[in-house]
Amino acid sequence: MKPVQMHERKTPYIFFRDGSFYPINMKDDDDARRNAECNPGTLRVEDINGRVVWSLQ
Repeated sequence: MKPVQMHERKTPYIFFRDGSFYPINMKDDDDARRNAECNPGTLRVEDINGRVVWSLQ
């Protein structure tokens, strides 16, 4: 795993699960999609503006 550089900009994404949600700062949409695919139970991921970047369906 590549260490995070202090100058790398992170973007907040909202991860939705059954009955809950949580924000995570990710590098970009692809990073958020990879994270969602590796975490069973994630239903969808939205960026801070409400745009769906990944969905189970």
